[in-house]
Amino acid sequence: MLVKRLMLAVISLVAGTTLTFVITLLLGTTPAEFGLTLEGIPYFLFTALSFALAIAIWLDKFMGTEILPK
Repeated sequence: MLVKRLMLAVISLVAGTTLTFVITLLLGTTPAEFGLTLEGIPYFLFTALSFALAIAIWLDKFMGTEILPK
């Protein structure tokens, strides 16, 4: 069960970061303008974390890790 939960955390964080990176490119801004500068790092991190949590909710259901209560 611990391995599944660690996999869920890693997959969701990677997917959230990737999704944030792709969306910034699709919107026409560069990741450097959006969040990879010193002033913009919090924006990038909080956006990636938000996407990662949303993905983690779905992964919890399909992977059966039971992190969230029923």
